[in-house]
Formats: sequence, C-alpha cells, structure tokens
Amino acid sequence: MFDEAFVNVLDETDVLAAMIQQSDVYQNYLTAKKRLDNDEVAQRYYDVFMKSKEKYEEVMRFGRYHPDYQTVMLETRRLKRAYETYETVVTFKQCEHELQLMLDEVVTILASSVSEHVKVDAGTPLFNQTGCGCGSGNGCQCHA
Repeated sequence: MFDEAFVNVLDETDVLAAMIQQSDVYQNYLTAKKRLDNDEVAQRYYDVFMKSKEKYEEVMRFGRYHPDYQTVMLETRRLKRAYETYETVVTFKQCEHELQLMLDEVVTILASSVSEHVKVDAGTPLFNQTGCGCGSGNGCQCHA
C-alpha cells in the first residue's frame, strides 16, 4: 500500500515540522500564546467582548430595525477595540501573523518545487508580492 518513497516523504515532513517547531518564530508564538492564556485581564476583555458579540448577533437578526441596534453596534466595536489593542493581545497577534507568514512561505516553496501549476492559497506572501490578488494577472492594477 505504501511504497518506500511515500514513507521517505513522511519522514521528511516530520523533519520539516521539527525544524519549524524549533524556529524562533514558533517559539515566540508559543511564548506569546502562553502569556495571553495566563493574562487574566486579557481573558476578562475577551469574555466581555464575546458576551457583547452574542448580543450583536442577536441584534443583527433584525438589523437596523432592532431598537438597540446603534447601542449594541457601538459597544461591540468599543469592546473589540479594547481587547485587540491590549498589549498582550497585540503581541500574540503579531507572533501569530509572523508564524502564518512563515508557514505560507513553506507551503509556497513546497508547492512550487512540485510544479509551477500547483495552486497555492492567494493569501501567501509570495503571491502578494506580484501586486494583484484578484487573479487577473495585475491587469486591474489592484493591490488586494
């Protein structure tokens, strides 16, 4: 069922995964995640925001016709901003973004080493360097 080449590929993926896990980017991510998980203030911000988000979703069922529409919209945005601008959250999101960029780059390199015709998610950093994210070949001059 599995030939030797397939087993070798699996072994190499284990090596690659270990290299990623030993990288500074991954270690920084783990440190930031642990710090976020242990930050009681950040957790309170998150809990309050999630409760507000539940109200927001309920209000959005009726849209602008709900009597509390404006109040709930503004409060939810305020709470989200408070959570996302809290230092521990900002640091975590930066580390998470750096890890995602590294993983996207690894995927792009792997895909292009197999074939230039292998499709890769348009959100990868190497794809974005071409300048156009809409798939028109930069014909529209967008920078999505």
